[in-house]
Amino acid sequence: MTDKAETNDMAMPARKRRRAAASRSGPPKFRVPSVEKALDVLELLSDSPQGMTMNEITGALGRTMGELYRIVVYLSQRGYIAQDPDTDRYALTLRLFELSHRHDPTDRLLKRAIPVLETIAFRTEQSCHLAVLHQSAVLVLASVPSPRPAGYSVRTGAVFPVSKTSSGVVILSFLPPDVQERFLSGFAASEQAALRRRMGEIAARGYDQRESSLVHGVNNLSAPVFDRSGVVAAITMGYI
Repeated sequence: MTDKAETNDMAMPARKRRRAAASRSGPPKFRVPSVEKALDVLELLSDSPQGMTMNEITGALGRTMGELYRIVVYLSQRGYIAQDPDTDRYALTLRLFELSHRHDPTDRLLKRAIPVLETIAFRTEQSCHLAVLHQSAVLVLASVPSPRPAGYSVRTGAVFPVSKTSSGVVILSFLPPDVQERFLSGFAASEQAALRRRMGEIAARGYDQRESSLVHGVNNLSAPVFDRSGVVAAITMGYI
């Protein structure tokens, strides 16, 4: 059976991602309460595959029924969430997935990257994946498993802390200095120094190869992916 990296302690929950993003970029310049509430509901439900009742949603978000009722009903009317008539639980539909696949830059990246991932997996008999920076985290856009009967792989759609992944630090190593500094400002001085050293080594070498800090016994080989504007992603092969 394939050993997938899907544990809850590794993938960052939506509420933690929001707090992490806020700590990196500071408070938003403009606030739109209704939009903020709608996004809170969507992000909450993205971490709830079994769905949630209205009371569970309000309790988890610390909001009143009056604050969220119309938001939830409207999201349902627009097709972003749906209510199970038997359990009264709300869950995400495929609407967001559909919209995300209309995003041309991502679509072009995937069309070009997936054949490369498949070739790497076939030739090395190891799994590999494509990851991008998303706010203050790393998002796995595509993953190709090892052709072997058993192996390690990372789930498509998984989200991880940037500094804890080879993909994240590799992408960071090739970003403009001002972007790097904005990201590093969220860390303690000792962590900044360690990340700067590692980023310098990666930038000089052109890739990263080291033991995973998230999965014991797994080693990562990670390289940046560029377009005309600069680094856009990283391809990482994880092997045992």
